[in-house]
Amino acid sequence: MKVLGLAIIGLCCWNASAVAQVGQDAAMMRMYQAESEVGRESFTRDARHFESTVEIPVLQARLIHRTEFGPDGRWTAFESRVYLLANDSLVAEYWATAAGDSVRWRQLRGGQDTSGVAAGRPSAVVPSQTTAVFADIAYRVAGRDTIWELWSPESGAVVQATIRHGTNTVEFTLGPLPLTVKLRPDGRVGEIEVLPQRLRVERVEPNLPLDPLPGLERPKPDYAPPPGAPYTATEVRIPVTSESGDAFELAGTLTVPTTGRPPFPAAVTITGSGGQDRDENLWPLVPDYRPYAEIADRLAHARIAVLRVDDRGVGASGGGNSAPTTRDFAGDVRAQLAWLRARPEINGKLLALIGHSEGGVIGPIVAAEDRELAALVIMAGSSQTGEEIIHYQVTRPIETAPGLTDAQRAELRDSILAEAMTTLAAANPWMRYFWTYDPLVAARQVTQPVLVLHGEYDRQVTVEQATELADAIREGGNRDVTVRIFPKLNHLFLMSLEDGSPHEYMAIEDASLPSEVLDTIVTWLSTKLRP
Repeated sequence: MKVLGLAIIGLCCWNASAVAQVGQDAAMMRMYQAESEVGRESFTRDARHFESTVEIPVLQARLIHRTEFGPDGRWTAFESRVYLLANDSLVAEYWATAAGDSVRWRQLRGGQDTSGVAAGRPSAVVPSQTTAVFADIAYRVAGRDTIWELWSPESGAVVQATIRHGTNTVEFTLGPLPLTVKLRPDGRVGEIEVLPQRLRVERVEPNLPLDPLPGLERPKPDYAPPPGAPYTATEVRIPVTSESGDAFELAGTLTVPTTGRPPFPAAVTITGSGGQDRDENLWPLVPDYRPYAEIADRLAHARIAVLRVDDRGVGASGGGNSAPTTRDFAGDVRAQLAWLRARPEINGKLLALIGHSEGGVIGPIVAAEDRELAALVIMAGSSQTGEEIIHYQVTRPIETAPGLTDAQRAELRDSILAEAMTTLAAANPWMRYFWTYDPLVAARQVTQPVLVLHGEYDRQVTVEQATELADAIREGGNRDVTVRIFPKLNHLFLMSLEDGSPHEYMAIEDASLPSEVLDTIVTWLSTKLRP
């Protein structure tokens, strides 16, 4: 389950008595989380215009915003465009115009064209993911403490912002969320901090040369085996016919040992949530993370073949026009097992599944229905419903965030949780299925040998769920269940930098699976898949 938020509330406001006569300015704002640069925002501003361009590789998004102001300093018009970085395609547009004491707005997003009129006149319009707009607001309040209403064009929500001035700082409180703008001696904004989100933004002058922002262009994948490897790696296509009748092919790589005698035992890898390639690479979040390539390599050395595929609609795989659920992905895995059983070099009676995260939920679904399956490896699989998991993932960052009072923490937790529960539950077929699915039902029906692996510092699927999952499997009468908890490893089975929180991921330098994880998988499967 991959959740990483960089949700900066975007707004634009007005308070007639607090508007300054502002001059021109232009700069670059560099965004950092856990000391890793996660985005950049260039902006230009004068008394009549504010424009910015935001690029955030981990969201694969480019956002372009423009606000116009009248002679009296009040905003009169706003427009925003959102592009997908991968192909520079336009995915959303927003417009707003101020007319008296109301706002006329329009959204073009996801093929839906909606418009309306909102009563009132918020002081500012702040689109999501922007930080430079707060620098603009800090100029326009002219050194006065005040309260502004900030309007988000994406959600249509209004947030009240309390603005207070300190020594070389402007303190914003956006609802319960504190944000600090730090001023340079010349009065320009030099830095912005959003402590609860562990976000720091630094100003850079526009003429300063910078290296390209990492993560803007995805490297071409290479699935070839390393020189001298004792196995082949063949590009394959697996036909799939879904329960709804859709027919497509999944693209993948089949690694087959070149030492030993066929037919070989084999494993099928199952990726986590979200669109994943066959290696489960998390570019640009963790660019060098390729756990399934590492596992395939080690198993091939142990004379076990591995099939790993791109998810539907990812890489070279088809099926991208569907709206699959976890149950549909289980059908894709069954198609892969059927394909392997028809291969002469594969021993169809000695097949295993290796599932990570959502793959650790899919694995038991398939194993419970496929009694011929020989073994199951669950890595960071969940024992709870999606609603329980999302509740934890949403609230824990707030509970552990620095810079919040108890009252702010409670208010922020309640408001974000209420919004998340409402939005996510109604989002799409995958989320609706995930929201209520109970993994323990299938777990109690698994009869094959099971290896349950978990990181002690997993902050996406809590570590106690490994024990709950194993207990449920044993409740069904299965006594061949092994549990291994790895100290200080996070949800990705990588060494945690602090406490395993997802905000650390971008700062991880060593993205290789620890040898103890690989050794555990290889040793256990070598025993369970013995001819």
